[in-house]
Amino acid sequence: MDKLKKFTENLLNSEIKDFHQLSGGASAETYKLILTNKKKYILRRTPDSSESKLAISKKLEAKIQRIVKHNNVPVPEIFYEFDETSGFGSGYVMEFISGETIPRKILRDDIFKKIRTSITFRMGEILAKIHQSDISNLGELKEMSFDKSLKELYKVYSSFKEPQPVFEYAFNFLAKKNLKNPNNVLVHGDYRLGNFIISENALNSVIDWELSHIGSPLEDLSWLCVKSWRFGKNRKRVAGLGNLDDLIKGYESNSSIKIDLNELDTWQIYGSLRWGVICMIQTFYHLNNDLNSLEKAAIGRRVSETEFDLMNMIKNKKF
Repeated sequence: MDKLKKFTENLLNSEIKDFHQLSGGASAETYKLILTNKKKYILRRTPDSSESKLAISKKLEAKIQRIVKHNNVPVPEIFYEFDETSGFGSGYVMEFISGETIPRKILRDDIFKKIRTSITFRMGEILAKIHQSDISNLGELKEMSFDKSLKELYKVYSSFKEPQPVFEYAFNFLAKKNLKNPNNVLVHGDYRLGNFIISENALNSVIDWELSHIGSPLEDLSWLCVKSWRFGKNRKRVAGLGNLDDLIKGYESNSSIKIDLNELDTWQIYGSLRWGVICMIQTFYHLNNDLNSLEKAAIGRRVSETEFDLMNMIKNKKF
């Protein structure tokens, strides 16, 4: 930590008063920096040269944030980048954005009462801007159709050799769907509560772009509706905050893409299945002694939660 702090001081050419680690995303370490002149920054890095199989490189992540910022998407400004030659992995230093990210607080605290009434529409507006981003310079990103996403997910699931009857049923159900796969766009990949910085009056920033790829706009829209991201506020389909009509109105107010509700439902089933498999991934990190962690073992117990959600959506049409 001390060596990383010293490296960052040299990078910024300024002394750091406070330097501490925050919770990260799928692969990154994230640090908050406060300089002696009281300026604040965020540093994100992948600790070594081996990037996560799930996440894109930090260089590409920074590039995407610059591209979407040109399209008026609220994201932090990138100030400095570094690569493996630094001795501290690859990453970047970006603007610090004030606000809250913890879903429980956003969903329940009185300070966010006003913004909760309008934020669903705003999430749709911002997502439409993301999907309008110029992808001509993002050839490094994977293109993921619905069928390809489903096949890759099944390959990961099968690798654990732990068959789950509900998951098998869901994979078979989704394999029979014939989606149109409209409009290849920049997909955030993890557009949900927890990856927004929200203040009492505004959605200040969209963060954690490490799962970005090229694909269907319905993937992001539906992921925001997955029940696991409602954090107990299950009556509100969109992030526990609002209804689907407001999300789509916000999206279509800023986009020529018209949303097919049946296809969005199918993508949401896929989203719950995807989260269930991610829960299995976390479990096996622990069980295989790759990373002994009580937290990862606990996440694995949420597989049954996704099984319940899948059966409700497929059999009872309850989303």
